[in-house]
Amino acid sequence: MNLKSTLLTSFGLLALLVAIPTISTLSAQEAEPKQEVRGRLPAHWNDIVTEDQKKEIYKIQHGYQAQIKKLELEIAKLEAAMEDEVKSVLTDVQLTRLKELIEEEELRRKKNEAAKEAAKKALSGS
Repeated sequence: MNLKSTLLTSFGLLALLVAIPTISTLSAQEAEPKQEVRGRLPAHWNDIVTEDQKKEIYKIQHGYQAQIKKLELEIAKLEAAMEDEVKSVLTDVQLTRLKELIEEEELRRKKNEAAKEAAKKALSGS
């Protein structure tokens, strides 16, 4: 094969590799029936509400989700601003030490996670 046919073959294979997942994704999306709105009932509600009430509750919850997400983002921004302002009170030496303490805590956390994972594997016989 010459260079031109090799390039065309490679390009064709690449196009095929890109097209197959796209086509299968589109087919899967078309095949999926419209999903019901789902939510989460408060504790003990499942025992006292009807299926129709559940559906209505889930719709209500869904209606508030966008507002809740927006407020959660705003809270996160406010908390970050507060943390920055609080840190501005510290000296450079205190900020350095704070960073060291946070890094030490992260290292401890990673060691604990590794130890838990090793114990889990030992118990499962893996």
